[in-house]
Amino acid sequence: MDRVGGGVNGAVMMMVLLAGCTGEIAGPAPEAEIPMLSEAEWLTRASLDLRGVRPTEQELAAVEADPAAAGELIATFVDDPRFGSRVRALFSDIYLTRQDMWTVTAEDFLLSDEPGFAAAVGEEPLRVLSTIAEQDLPYTEILTADWTMANELLGTAFPVEYPEGATGWQQVRYTDGRPSAGVLATNGFWWHYTSNATNSNRGRANAVSKVFLCNDYLTRPIEFSRDVNLLDRDAINDALLNNPGCYACHSSLDPMASYLWGFYYINDLSRMDMATYHPERERLWQMTSGVAPGYYGEPGSTLADLGWQITEDARFPSCITEQVFEVLTQRDSVLADTEALSDYRGVLLDGEMRLKPLFRAVVSGTEYRAAVEDDPRYTPKKLMGPELLASQIEDLTGFRFTNDGYDLMLTDTYGVRILAGGVDGVYSTKPAEQPTTTTVLVQERLSQAAASYAVQQEAAMSLDQRKLFTLVDLSASADPQAAAQMQRLSLLVLGRTVEAESQEVTDLLALWQGLYAIDGDAAQAWTGVLSVLMRDPDFILY
Repeated sequence: MDRVGGGVNGAVMMMVLLAGCTGEIAGPAPEAEIPMLSEAEWLTRASLDLRGVRPTEQELAAVEADPAAAGELIATFVDDPRFGSRVRALFSDIYLTRQDMWTVTAEDFLLSDEPGFAAAVGEEPLRVLSTIAEQDLPYTEILTADWTMANELLGTAFPVEYPEGATGWQQVRYTDGRPSAGVLATNGFWWHYTSNATNSNRGRANAVSKVFLCNDYLTRPIEFSRDVNLLDRDAINDALLNNPGCYACHSSLDPMASYLWGFYYINDLSRMDMATYHPERERLWQMTSGVAPGYYGEPGSTLADLGWQITEDARFPSCITEQVFEVLTQRDSVLADTEALSDYRGVLLDGEMRLKPLFRAVVSGTEYRAAVEDDPRYTPKKLMGPELLASQIEDLTGFRFTNDGYDLMLTDTYGVRILAGGVDGVYSTKPAEQPTTTTVLVQERLSQAAASYAVQQEAAMSLDQRKLFTLVDLSASADPQAAAQMQRLSLLVLGRTVEAESQEVTDLLALWQGLYAIDGDAAQAWTGVLSVLMRDPDFILY
């Protein structure tokens, strides 16, 4: 059986069997009858998901001339330099480490760039992941690598071997004796997932389980005696060891938590305490929970042991498969996806745990390409998150929504990330699934600002230097190429190929005339046209 896109067949068989038992459940249409995105729509969706930008004119033309070219082009997208940024964006909703502010600040490390420092801390674990994906390394590196990623700000603040005179993100190593455990050995991960002596790293252990095993202890149904005195620490510890309702989870959770004491901060306002790993604290479990480090009955000693133990768990490849599937289809996996997920997991394993083959397989699958309404297994239209909205607008217009060093689409204290449907990892941990009043408002304001910027920039350029307005004089009151320019804008902004006599072009020309009639400013009229195109629902739904 072809591993790619075979997920519907198992669901069909299950439905048929159920129908034979009850006579009431009708199965979905055979796979051949499932309506699919057009080749151009598939190309657009995959380009946005894997590169953060819309297809070029040349790519769209190639697919129009030969629909088979879509698959060939899409297969190359994971090798694009922009693929890494998309991996970080997609998994930021899973790691949840992108925060605006931290307990310690840039000033604590004698740094002046607070926006850059705050962004870099939460970016560290995501950079490790994206580097693994970009360099086609085995995914096991995520929990076993002896390196991390740092830019010049983290190179100053953290105890790492950052190259002298270098700038930007570099692959580096910590120098404070922390174990080789990939993301589990990064400050960026544990500054977000904190703990105290009472919790004894249990919340952190659950974060590890949730992110790398897709097993969230907090979703398990529990029943335990209400007689336990929750104000008595000894009573709590006794219940964790002897109460069946508590022991069911804590028997595996607490040994994992005991691996994490090297990241326990006695003074979470001290830059030295926060930035440094503490090998001398690794055995604090002896004075707190009393539970030795281990993994489902297998003993261990250091954080490096935990990393290797998780990578040998059968749930580890299943989890990353499920995560890639869900971030690309923009929905939770369901029982009907079992066969597809098994096939994609096979692709991952056959590819020696490399992520690029997995991404290629998922974006080629039926679940990703289907254009079916009112069926929870398919997502005919996906809602664009704030980072993707910002990246495609920047690619089209060169505009980035920033203020005083803060990227307003990626922050909340000074920005609009949550308003645009994103998450901050603290108060909002799940992205919007449908357009809201605020997402539409952000799209409107961003489109207006970007359109104004683009017209101003291109008005000062010659036609051959421009990207958008390559056919018209932006200062002319009338231009014989206006209709052709509308066609080109529709293609670049929305991926639509429209005829010069189409209603869309007619409406855009009428809009231009109406805007020009207000104050006789041709550039402003073109600004309005571009802004309206970028406010089209098909610009944010793809």
